[in-house]
Amino acid sequence: MRYAGPLLSVLIFLYWVGMNSLQVLRQVELGARDRYRTCVTDFLGNDLLRERWLGVYKNNRKVGYTGYVYEKIFAEQDVEIRTTLESRMTVRFLMRDVEIELNGHLLLDGEMRPKQLRLDILVAGKLPLTLTGSQQGDELVLLLRQGATTMGQMSLPRKELFLGDGLAPSLPIAGLRVGDEFEISCFDPLTLGHTSAKVRVVSQEIREIDGFLAEAFQLETRFREITSTSWVTASGELLRQEFGPPFQDYVLRRETRANARRFYKK
Repeated sequence: MRYAGPLLSVLIFLYWVGMNSLQVLRQVELGARDRYRTCVTDFLGNDLLRERWLGVYKNNRKVGYTGYVYEKIFAEQDVEIRTTLESRMTVRFLMRDVEIELNGHLLLDGEMRPKQLRLDILVAGKLPLTLTGSQQGDELVLLLRQGATTMGQMSLPRKELFLGDGLAPSLPIAGLRVGDEFEISCFDPLTLGHTSAKVRVVSQEIREIDGFLAEAFQLETRFREITSTSWVTASGELLRQEFGPPFQDYVLRRETRANARRFYKK
């Protein structure tokens, strides 16, 4: 029984990462892959830094937040992209509330292939875990550690990579067109396999979002048999994301960094 606590924590971690996962973005055709890169380039534009902060709500009660910072870095031979992730959330698992903390850094080359990765995870205030990735030839080698102990290792081909933090992929893309489609292969540490997701730009419309009228693209994402709907502006601002069953009670809403970090009251 003395191992029950740590084992439960590991299972909670695997469940969480399985749901939020590292999402390896791989388009089936070269044209679709180039289109994705173009949309990410449009998202960054001429800015050296862009941020995205979202509050996470369940039944209109704030249960967490998630934030991204995207930076352009001028390296010796190319322009690189650095993504910084900060996320705090309380999720319901096995009839109890579990607090999850994520802090991550991802470095991509000019082709948006991963060079370095680090993701620090804290589950229920204990059992700190670290996932690191380093480039070795044409592969990204991933190591999962608890302190000095290596808990797992695997290799992935160096393809487009997105460090996910939500129940479904929310990509840093702009310059969208109705009919755009991206097919995504998601690395799942729970099964050491890949789970497919599909993102489709359904329409462009003017609608009321959280009390304000906005012109936005409606995106539909199919992931793990769950459909989510997102509303994204032409410049790539994610305004709102809703989820289908069994996560229909959850909503992501755009917020400022300060408002997002106010988090929630226990």
